[in-house]
Amino acid sequence: MVHFDTPTAGLVALAGLVPLVLVLAVERRNERARALLRLSGPSSGSQWTLRVAVVAIAAVLGLAAAQPVLSSTTPRLARLDAEALVAVDTSRSMDASTTAESDVRLDRARRIALRIRAALTDVPTGLGTFTDRPLPLLLPTTDRDAFASTVEKSLGIERPPGLQNSTTISSFDAVAPFPLEGYFSPTAKKRLLVILTDAESTGFNEPGVRKSFEAKPRTAVVLVRIGRTGERVFGASGQPESAYIPPPATGETLHRFLAATHGRAYGEDDVAGAEKAAVDALGSGPTVNLGSTTARHDLAPWLVLAAVIPLAVVLRRRNL
Repeated sequence: MVHFDTPTAGLVALAGLVPLVLVLAVERRNERARALLRLSGPSSGSQWTLRVAVVAIAAVLGLAAAQPVLSSTTPRLARLDAEALVAVDTSRSMDASTTAESDVRLDRARRIALRIRAALTDVPTGLGTFTDRPLPLLLPTTDRDAFASTVEKSLGIERPPGLQNSTTISSFDAVAPFPLEGYFSPTAKKRLLVILTDAESTGFNEPGVRKSFEAKPRTAVVLVRIGRTGERVFGASGQPESAYIPPPATGETLHRFLAATHGRAYGEDDVAGAEKAAVDALGSGPTVNLGSTTARHDLAPWLVLAAVIPLAVVLRRRNL
């Protein structure tokens, strides 16, 4: 649907009558001069091209002045039976990268979190962090803008710092409270925990984690492992920090965690697979309409840009 914010401003198009009158006056003068000199005149098509170009400039700029807006309305649907929570590892090792200038793991985790949220279209989704302890940032909500803002503004390395004095301090024990301690509403019978981590976890209490994720209703786990071979944590000087030593890439701790939670793991290069797993874990269910959202697209800048075409025609004719 198109509407105008300032429709009366479109009357500025009438100002285009002034250059049009001037063009007609100049053409009449040129006709008289050619008649006296017995010269042939331009074709009628050439004359009409200039007139139409002048009128088009005025019309397009008049429309732009009226500020046309293309708006579309979409319903806000929310699942009644399902909720998801994205838990992001913010330990020091998530500051690792291939070079001092490349994106660190946490930056890549931000992008993946937004992709996962977009895939869960009608599922209320929240956000939390963990190091060796969990921290809720946003309880499950249908407000995508709130989720995006929290991802961009509230995620930071060791914010807050872990309780242990270690460079690599994430622990899978820290995600055990998510299924049990009020992070999901009681009405959410289908629950999903998406974990974004480099999986450089210390040892964890396997029986405790298993018990937590066996609680009813069960919480499905999808883990995205973020990290590449050879990444280091770089200091302010651009040099690798000697305190960070990547653990051996055996994956034993991750395998035990996935077995305890019945979770599924994906690499950061297979986010599409993680998205599908997240959607499949929650399936489908009843929805409620929470109202609608309106998208707004201003057309005035595009109209001003379009005015360049007839203006080029006028300038070309002027230079001939």
